[in-house]
Amino acid sequence: MIKILHITPDFNYCCGRSKLVFQYLKYFSNQEDYQVHFITNGGDSLERLNSVPRVNYQIIKFATGYKNIFYKKKFYDSLKNFVNKNNISLIHSHHRFPETTACQFSRELNVRTVTSAHSFVKGFKGRGFNSDKVIAVSNSIKNFIVDNFKVSAEKILTLHNPVEKSQAKDEFSFDSFKSEKNITNENKIILFVGRLCHEKGFDKLIKAFELLRSKNKNIILIAAGQLIGNKNDFGLFLNSEGVVYITPRSSINYFYEISNLVILPSRVDPFPFVMLESGSFKKPFIGGNTGGIAEFIEDGKNGLLVDPENPEELADKIFFLLNNPEFGKTLGENLYEKVTRLCDYNNYFKEVENIYKSLLTV
Repeated sequence: MIKILHITPDFNYCCGRSKLVFQYLKYFSNQEDYQVHFITNGGDSLERLNSVPRVNYQIIKFATGYKNIFYKKKFYDSLKNFVNKNNISLIHSHHRFPETTACQFSRELNVRTVTSAHSFVKGFKGRGFNSDKVIAVSNSIKNFIVDNFKVSAEKILTLHNPVEKSQAKDEFSFDSFKSEKNITNENKIILFVGRLCHEKGFDKLIKAFELLRSKNKNIILIAAGQLIGNKNDFGLFLNSEGVVYITPRSSINYFYEISNLVILPSRVDPFPFVMLESGSFKKPFIGGNTGGIAEFIEDGKNGLLVDPENPEELADKIFFLLNNPEFGKTLGENLYEKVTRLCDYNNYFKEVENIYKSLLTV
């Protein structure tokens, strides 16, 4: 029996890292050869752990960033005790703080270590990525780690985030939703999913949407995610005409189904699930020309790329796709093909299993 411990902070619905970790927990809890353990510091999506009863989880307090100086000693003791008590074989961390902590005692307890790099990390450039193996969500992340942390490229494997083929339906219907939000069949719906913040380009989306509404009042924006940016300006915008705000929730498949296109004009983005989910629903996607988005989207073939600092360009490309649905359909179908080919759920976890077993047989 292989006993694996996953560790991640802030286990939230509106979080790509949490989405991927949950996929790990589901997959490995269904494999007879594995016993799965999980540590987090909390989050708004702990309830979904009820659907994976074979996972033994514990909440241990720690933070992200500089605040961890206050938790360092206590977290070290708590984590080491958990690993020792549960006879953990391998620790798979999803943040630098638990990764650094695990590496401090891994040799003493004869535990192998894996870490997943989900973002372009800042600060403490000399620390992190000391695990036996590093999984990067995109080549842009891999190159960033090699350049900034002096980690050997041979130690890092790029695995694009996986998308499950089965898409569960939401519990409510379009009819009730559109009645509540005053949406008619004449409306064109653009969908933004993610944290409503500067990093995701939400401030530029606001300006682009104002330009769009000046041309066509039937355009509706659904913004689904966590408001963490400029809460005064963003909050006012979310209450304006033509905007529907959806707070983080367990499933947003419904909103993909009813949208005409999906937008994510990020300034920085390692490899967003939103892009992949847009493809899985065959929806045309417009993304910021940066990071993992620019790596995966072939401009004009399976999506459109925009300058994250140019709201006029974003508005023009949204307007173009809304007025050229056949071209948008082609983009969505091409993105679906690429997502299906490169981001298969089972293939992803077979690769991960190979990593685990190769480390544990050394």
